[in-house]
Amino acid sequence: MPTSSPLPAADRQAAAVLLVCCLSLTLLYYPANSHWLLDWLRNMQPAWAAVFQRLVVHNPDTQLYRAVFWSLASVASYCLLPLLHIKLVLRRPLRDFGLALPSWRLLRTDGKLFLLFYAIMLPLVWWASAQPGFLQIYPFFRLAPQESLWPHWAWWELLYFAQFAALEFFFRGYMVHGLKLRFGVSAIFVMLLPYCMIHFEKPVLESLAAIIAGMALGTLSYRYRSIWLGIALHCSVALTMDLMALWRKGLLL
Repeated sequence: MPTSSPLPAADRQAAAVLLVCCLSLTLLYYPANSHWLLDWLRNMQPAWAAVFQRLVVHNPDTQLYRAVFWSLASVASYCLLPLLHIKLVLRRPLRDFGLALPSWRLLRTDGKLFLLFYAIMLPLVWWASAQPGFLQIYPFFRLAPQESLWPHWAWWELLYFAQFAALEFFFRGYMVHGLKLRFGVSAIFVMLLPYCMIHFEKPVLESLAAIIAGMALGTLSYRYRSIWLGIALHCSVALTMDLMALWRKGLLL
C-alpha cells in the first residue's frame, strides 16, 4: 500500500500561522473586549469584576484606564501568540518577520514613500473628518466630564501608536512573512481578508480604504521585508484623524 508523504514544511508553517492567527483574533474579540471580560469576571471573580468595572468600564472620572486596557489587550492579542510561535516553534529571528532595523538606504526609500502615501491620505482624511459618521467614532478617546484634554490625550495617542505597531506586526509582519513560503505574493491577499474584517465596525468608506491600504502596506512589507513604513504611516494617519476630529468638534482651541 502506498504511504502518505509527510506534509511539506511550507504547508506545516502556513497551517500553524493561520491557526495562531485564528486564536489571536479570538483573543482580540473576546478577552480584549472590556464588556465581555466584565461579564466573565462576574461569573468567575465577582470582587475583581467590581474593581474592573469601577476602573475601566464605568469610571466617571477618566477614560484613560479604558484606553490603557484596550491598548495593552490589543497588543497582547496581536503579539503574544505570534511571538511565542516565532521564537519557540519556528526558532527564527524577528527580522525575518519585518522587524529588522532598516538600513540607511531603506530609510531613504521609506521616507520618500511615506511622504507620497501621506500626501495621498491627507486630503481624504480632511474630507472624511467633515462627515457625521466619522465624528461619531473619532477620536476613540472620549473625555469624561471632569477630564482634561492634556495630558491624558497625549498618553492615549502613545497607547494608540503601540496598538498600531502591534497590528502592523501581526498583519504585515507575521502573516505576510509567515505565509509567503507557501503562498508567495498571494500571502498579501490572505492577510487582507481578516484585516478588512476588523474594520467592519468602522464607517463603510474606512473599511473600503482598509482594502487598498492593506494591499499597499502588505506589498511594501513583502518587497522590502520591513513593517516600519507601515507603522509610521498608520500612526501618522491616525494622529491626523484624531487632530482633525478634535478640531471639527472645537476641542483644540
